[in-house]
Amino acid sequence: MATGASGTSRSGGSSTRSVDELWLDVLQQVSARTAHELKGALNGVSVNLEVVRSRSTRADAAAAAVAPFAASAADQLDAVVDMTEALLRLARPPREPEDIGDTIDCLTSLLAPSARAEGGSLRVEAPSRDVAVLAIRPHGNVARLLVGAALLAALSRKGDIRCRVEAGEDAVVSVECADAEGPIELPADVLAAAAGADIRVHCEGQSISMAFPRASTARHRTPERA
Repeated sequence: MATGASGTSRSGGSSTRSVDELWLDVLQQVSARTAHELKGALNGVSVNLEVVRSRSTRADAAAAAVAPFAASAADQLDAVVDMTEALLRLARPPREPEDIGDTIDCLTSLLAPSARAEGGSLRVEAPSRDVAVLAIRPHGNVARLLVGAALLAALSRKGDIRCRVEAGEDAVVSVECADAEGPIELPADVLAAAAGADIRVHCEGQSISMAFPRASTARHRTPERA
């Protein structure tokens, strides 16, 4: 069934949480999913470096004997750095106007390892980022809330997830889990937050589509990566 943000009703008598409160809840869920993979990668770095240290002290040590462990430690350290940088960027206040592509990069860096660990996958399909930053109009944490909630909803189905970004008059972000058992949906309070920010949301079957108004001040440059 299709669900539009503008048609969402709030339950009578219940208090409505702010966007920042809703985003904090989503960020905590993202962090909970990331914690195991982050700790696992750190542990892998530690174990492999200890193997390198112990074997390199032997008189008959050869580079070939320690190289695989050093390479594994380097790969795991890269994963730790990526997840840590993404988590730190999301913990800071968003820039104005916000680059929706950067928000997606951060969230997928944190959630893709969890998707793989559960037997699924999370991949992003996006237009070339060399022409323009996908700057959007909504202020604050609305975009982070919506994209994060959509990805978490898809991850709960434990399948292969595709996040597609299309740049036009609006920046349209679609999250799809084609092999999910049952529909993926956003909570009513998240839909209400979208409606309040003039973001059009459409939930149907195994997909969620979100149309973010583009900022008129979109900068034409290649985005910097922290």
